[in-house]
Amino acid sequence: MSIPALQKWMVGKVAEALGPDLREQVAFVGGCTTSFLLTDEFVLEQVRHTEDVDLIVHVMGYQGFHALQQALRAKGFKDMPPDLEESAPVCAMKLGDLRVDFMPDDPQVLGFSNRWYGDALKTAMPYKLSDYLSIRLVNPSYFLATKLEAYKGRGKGDTLSSHDIEDLLTLIDGRESLINEVKAAPEELRGYLAEEFSQLLQDPNFEYAVNSQARGNAEREQILFERIETLTHFGH
Repeated sequence: MSIPALQKWMVGKVAEALGPDLREQVAFVGGCTTSFLLTDEFVLEQVRHTEDVDLIVHVMGYQGFHALQQALRAKGFKDMPPDLEESAPVCAMKLGDLRVDFMPDDPQVLGFSNRWYGDALKTAMPYKLSDYLSIRLVNPSYFLATKLEAYKGRGKGDTLSSHDIEDLLTLIDGRESLINEVKAAPEELRGYLAEEFSQLLQDPNFEYAVNSQARGNAEREQILFERIETLTHFGH
């Protein structure tokens, strides 16, 4: 099974378990959805494997999150022991062998969040997994923002080995319409992306990360840098 096909299977398994009501309340995000946003077949073949499925959920406070967890347990999701996997966040649950991270948009719930989760959830777009199953998917512009914010929180300044940087470069490389989509995005989002990409371009290791994404193809590398440079101008 190809990686995009595996990701579709993983997300589909989670979406079916959620059921129609909960499915409408969440948005899928993260590395497991990268392939859904790609329109370039060549880049699609290079998408990285990820072992967990990430969702954004809207809950009010810890009590709301606790109620959500109870609803999820009734649907077959199981609590994940904290020591089972050190890298797993406290919002992680298991569905069979799959790790599923339910990430609240409210930082008060778990003491952390991603500043773009709220808007990403509100603006999520419908995505058809199959003839009978649709999900809500974080749109490409907010995908970039959530990945940049995640990198700032856990990337330790290492652009070369960051999966978040790898995912956003894959999207920039593999979705030609992205530039126009960001151009039409809200001003605050455009400004954030412009500032963050401007800073990344000053990091010498970021050039190596772009080169790695281009697989040594000079023409592809040039296109990547041109697109990133364009993104830095949308904040003005």
